[in-house]
Amino acid sequence: MQKGSFIGIDFGTTNTSVVRVFNDEHGYKTVNLGEGGDYPFSSIVAIPRQNGGSLKFGRDIKNHREELSSDYEIFTSMKSFLGTNKEFKVGDHRYSATEITTLFLKYIKDYISRTHPDVDLSKAGLSFPVDFSPEARRELRTAAENAGIKVNSFLSESTAAYFANRKAGQAFSKVMVLDWGGGTFDISILELKKNSITETAVFGERVGGDDIDFALAKRVHAEIIKKSEVYNPVAFEDMNLASKDYLISWCEKAKIEISNTEDDYESAIYNYGMYGTKSITVSVNLFNGVVEPIIKSRIRKAVDAALGRANLKPASIDAIVIVGGSSNLASYEEAITNIFKDSQVILPDKPQWSTAEGAALMQIIGGNFKLNNSLGLYLSDGSIFPILKEGEHGVGSVIETLSFSLTEDTQDAHFNFANEDGVMFERATIPTKGYLNEIIRLSARIDDDQIARIQLYNNSMGDLQHSKPTNVEVNKLTFYYDISGLK
Repeated sequence: MQKGSFIGIDFGTTNTSVVRVFNDEHGYKTVNLGEGGDYPFSSIVAIPRQNGGSLKFGRDIKNHREELSSDYEIFTSMKSFLGTNKEFKVGDHRYSATEITTLFLKYIKDYISRTHPDVDLSKAGLSFPVDFSPEARRELRTAAENAGIKVNSFLSESTAAYFANRKAGQAFSKVMVLDWGGGTFDISILELKKNSITETAVFGERVGGDDIDFALAKRVHAEIIKKSEVYNPVAFEDMNLASKDYLISWCEKAKIEISNTEDDYESAIYNYGMYGTKSITVSVNLFNGVVEPIIKSRIRKAVDAALGRANLKPASIDAIVIVGGSSNLASYEEAITNIFKDSQVILPDKPQWSTAEGAALMQIIGGNFKLNNSLGLYLSDGSIFPILKEGEHGVGSVIETLSFSLTEDTQDAHFNFANEDGVMFERATIPTKGYLNEIIRLSARIDDDQIARIQLYNNSMGDLQHSKPTNVEVNKLTFYYDISGLK
């Protein structure tokens, strides 16, 4: 068990939480490192269109978004663009999602350094969505390290959230964690024993609070048209970017207010393009009419998929832990309660901080976790040849070299990677010369971002192009965690 001060960061689509955990012989205590008090950082960056202007971040943008929109390009949801090739143009400059994320994380580091001089944010544990691609994980690491934050460990968001709430769930044997944030819905189904947590299944869906904001903005746009006398009304998608951004931001405020009060939300929308200024009321009924289809079509399907991976039914789950920035929606909580009628529902007091706290606690464990399900090679006879083995290999494990020979005269060899249950993850095709004594070599490792990286090499190929190694990355692994070090 590690002792000292540990930082966890949950870089979110809408908000980013940072938690410090201090661990000593008496136990540990947590401190939420927020923006302007006990609030997560708003994941927003504003870059001036003209040279010479200052960058702006977080709540400062949120509170002055309308005024800033004339001179700044405002960027949100950068997490959704990590791992893509999308570029963002500001004046004569182009920025990648990694570069904008670096600016934001550097702002967080500088802010915490000013407001909490005793906190050292030179290293941290990071959480990531279950379905975060290998490219996205690499770019998140790059952004953090370019901001001066060394990444000590990675942990999936939903499993991290359980770490923070394990005392509430420790009496149960099977727990499902639902982490619904601004951009992703992450699920971990966990099997619990006294000193261990085993991921039976993980599942991720790219749906979050941002989808609600966008859908609500389209409905509010329709309400504005009804109140206007515009001859040729323009669809929401065809409004200029600044107007769309403004209305989505307005709808986010409406969502938060309705979620907190369960009352109608009424406010003015100012200078909304050709429609001018309008007073709009979003009723609870209208709001639920937007949210409930998303829950039925996306959230319920994701829950069913996760249960399917674990070969479980709702009645098999003892308890549900509900966390994340979108977890306080009344219709969402009602839907989950209806699915899991016999399960205990655990609602943390501050659900937006749970994942960051879990990412900090992960470092106290010290990386002591192993694969829960072997990763192997699907052979021609239908069996699975294990490469990275359950209970034996984990983060940091390296398989130096395995050799495979061809079973038939062919111009290429197909490698299918699956878990021990036969679930296919990735495929690779290796060019061959077609000799039966031809040898293809395989090496593998599991890195601290919980990705298995496999390299295939055929040294029988003479030309440089075909002799290059083929790389395969598998990011859908599940793990067993020894938590005996946590009090």
